[in-house]
Amino acid sequence: MSRDRIFAWHLELQSVHHRLEKSLEEARGAIRSGKRIESLSPDLRYFCYNFCSALGTHHKSEDAEFFPVLLKQVPQLAPAITQLTRQHQVLADLLDSFRAALDSSQSSPRQLLQQINTIKSVMKTHFAAEERSLNYALRVLDAPESDKGRMFGDIR
Repeated sequence: MSRDRIFAWHLELQSVHHRLEKSLEEARGAIRSGKRIESLSPDLRYFCYNFCSALGTHHKSEDAEFFPVLLKQVPQLAPAITQLTRQHQVLADLLDSFRAALDSSQSSPRQLLQQINTIKSVMKTHFAAEERSLNYALRVLDAPESDKGRMFGDIR
């Protein structure tokens, strides 16, 4: 297996994480510009729903596709993957709460911004832990490169 192919898995995971972080920053900026929840445009709501969906899809793909492949090849990752899966659930709960706040006429942009800041904090901590704990495994992963989209949720 070529060094380029091995390193590509690590770069793909980082790339997906960076794209999600960029999307989150765009959502934060749009929320910051609103004065009241009613002023949030349908485009912003759509954007925020897309961000929530993309992050959820990424984590579901990792849980269903990526982590099982890693565990077969590197079983000693079980404790780290268990922890990462728990973090996925925490983020899923935060995203559900954020979606509910987006749908509520009682939510203010300030409340939405607080929620999205919490998501950002948890997400960044999770991404760093994931990249750090899976670094070795990504270097030895024996899976076709064509599986990257399926394993990472094809976030473009």
